[in-house]
This record gives sequence, structure tokens and C-alpha cells, in this order.
Amino acid sequence: MHMNRNHVLKSTDGLNDESRSDVEIRQLGATDAQAFSSLRRELTADNPIPMGLTMEEELSRSLEGFEEQLSYPAPNAAFGAFCDGELVGSAAVAWQSRFPSSRHKAILWGTFVSPRFRRRGLGRLLLEHAIAHASAHAVRRVNLTMYSPNDAAEQLYQSLGFVRYGVEPEAVCLNGVYHDGVQMSLLLGP
Repeated sequence: MHMNRNHVLKSTDGLNDESRSDVEIRQLGATDAQAFSSLRRELTADNPIPMGLTMEEELSRSLEGFEEQLSYPAPNAAFGAFCDGELVGSAAVAWQSRFPSSRHKAILWGTFVSPRFRRRGLGRLLLEHAIAHASAHAVRRVNLTMYSPNDAAEQLYQSLGFVRYGVEPEAVCLNGVYHDGVQMSLLLGP
């Protein structure tokens, strides 16, 4: 399913009964940078491991950096889930190379849901949206790195068909504790 920047999906499909209020999924842009930054800070305060940054590091990130990141040229895209107008989750895909030899793969990044809105199916909905966007742009393989431990995220990725293909030992050190980076990949096409 290819969606342009202004397409809005209002849906409760795939959401559990606790989430029957309208959820808006749309592509994020520079004007969403403040909300994106606030969401990241909420997540980092809750648990820095999935973010791979300490709170001090997260606070050092500039709003301009997020504006730039959310404005990467197409087909790169970041998608947000909004509940009652509040950004509560995101998932994004990015192409790491402009060369045809590497255009068959994309990186999944920025996948997270506010702790206040977890276990409602929003993560799955966002991932399915980002994967559909990648598929619509002829992506064969979607790769990601997840910092461990993060059992809930790994189970979600596996349920969507992602498989582990490697582990980077001690990928990040957060407050004196090392965490591995788990690499996962999803094959979309033959």
C-alpha cells in the first residue's frame, strides 16, 4: 500500500478492544519534529535500552536534527500513530544508498510506541504500514537492529516474519551496562 505524505488512515483494524478510539496513521514531516522528540524522550525516560541512548544523549539531540530526519527525501518515510491528535508511536523506513546495487533493501528505524499506549496493536499497525510502504517501493528485504533485552519487540518482529541474522556484542553502553544489537531481516519478495 503506497501512501503519499498527506494520506491519512483512520482505523481500528487490528487493534484490541481497549483501542477503539480513532487512530490516525500518517507520514511524519518536519512539522512533527517537536512531537517526535517528546515521544522519544518519554520512551527514553521509561527505558533507554530500546532507544539505544541515555537520557542525557537524547536531550542533546536538536529539534533541527529531527526536522531533517523526518524530511528525508522519498521513498524514505516515517509514519506516526496519533490518538486524539497526540503522536503515540512511529515506524520508519530508510534507504541507505542511492545506488541501484543496494536499492533492494531498506532499514526499519524509529519503531516505538508510548508506554501509555502499548499492548493495543499500534506497534503492529505501524510496522505493517512501514513494511507496505517499503514493498510498494520494490524493496526485497527490510533490515533492523534492536537492542536487547527487548522481548516484546522481538516477539512482534518475529510474528511479522523477521528472523535474526546476527548479533553485535556490546553494541551500546547505557549507564555502565552493555547491550547487544540484534540484527533481524524480513524477506518481502522472491
